[in-house]
Amino acid sequence: MTSQHRPVKPTSAPRTVVNATAQPRPTSSLVLLLAGVPGVGKTTLGNALLGELGLTHHISTGFLRAAIDGYLPPDQATLLRRHAFDAYELLDDSVLSKDDHILQGAIAQTEILKPVIKTCIARARREGIGLVMEGSHFIPGVIDPAEFGADLLCVLDVPDREELKARALSPNHLRRHLSDWDMERLVLLQDQLLAMARLHNQPVVINIDLADAVCHVRRLVEEL
Repeated sequence: MTSQHRPVKPTSAPRTVVNATAQPRPTSSLVLLLAGVPGVGKTTLGNALLGELGLTHHISTGFLRAAIDGYLPPDQATLLRRHAFDAYELLDDSVLSKDDHILQGAIAQTEILKPVIKTCIARARREGIGLVMEGSHFIPGVIDPAEFGADLLCVLDVPDREELKARALSPNHLRRHLSDWDMERLVLLQDQLLAMARLHNQPVVINIDLADAVCHVRRLVEEL
């Protein structure tokens, strides 16, 4: 008599048990703009603020620049590919001021980025998303947080300029190659951003100790 073999029932994958009563983590719809040159710790502080303030999204203007590169006219794309501190080299010398020509180059880049910055913030507002945006291009007086729909714009700083330079070449930027002349211009741009912050009454956050910087931003948010 032919033996009968029962088919083996496939073993199902372990089931993940979801706690239906668990509450989602509270989030905030704040929109924060962190300004400053490479080395001031924008990314590190931005990441810390996500957890501290219950935010969910973190974007840098560097990624915005890369995202729109292929859609820009060639002259704008070329300008936007430059560092913020040397973009002035592509501008007409006749329109450059001797005292703030480095800042003028960064402003020219910011003008190109304004529409996409506004679009990102508008989407965050529309969907109730908590957002940190960071970059050298959030220049006080050029980017008005109220006009753009942001809650706060602050300029970060590391007062020890040698430490700032060392941070600009930290392992977070392994492929960044900056000469001594680049470093000098980077510092000059940072000084000009601070001057713009003072002129337009935007806060400056000293970012030497991360915990202190997080507390400072939290106080600024609480004062809004």
